[in-house]
Amino acid sequence: MKQRSRQWSKVGAPVVFGVALTLVIASCGKNASPTAPGASNGSLVQGTLTPVPDPTPDPTPTPTPTPTPGGGEGCTPGYWKQEQHFDSYPAGYSPSMLFSAAFPGSTVFGGRTLLSVLSDGGGGLTALGRHAVAALLNSASSGVDYDYTTAQVISRFNAAVASGDYETQKNLFAAFNEQGCPLD
Repeated sequence: MKQRSRQWSKVGAPVVFGVALTLVIASCGKNASPTAPGASNGSLVQGTLTPVPDPTPDPTPTPTPTPTPGGGEGCTPGYWKQEQHFDSYPAGYSPSMLFSAAFPGSTVFGGRTLLSVLSDGGGGLTALGRHAVAALLNSASSGVDYDYTTAQVISRFNAAVASGDYETQKNLFAAFNEQGCPLD
């Protein structure tokens, strides 16, 4: 039995393989090039792979929290809290305005004013509040070409408070607030 098995592998297998290969080549036609079995994304032509567009679209990318840079100007919380700059506050806003009036829907900073939130030191929610006030004033100012609209600042602040992730949005506000202040 072992002898027949060895004979089959030496004689029979190459013959069967040769016949199969001949059938495959003959079925492709004289001018057609053979394609790799199961190749749906390309075809074998003279030893190179020719890409064929994939009919499946890529999934829609998930939005990231990083906004597309826009205006490129912003004044820091330090600018907005200085008395000599109170005349730069946009119409409808003042240092004595309540934070809750400036940020509708917000439940933080109670009856505090914009100036008192701007003047607070520290991190976490306090830092987010400080940079959010500066971002709000920048976005509402006609003299500052800011990256966010006023509605976006309010929405992003409220979303950060709701999520508990203060740092990510604070960092975005801070980066935009520190781009360079065009006001004097």
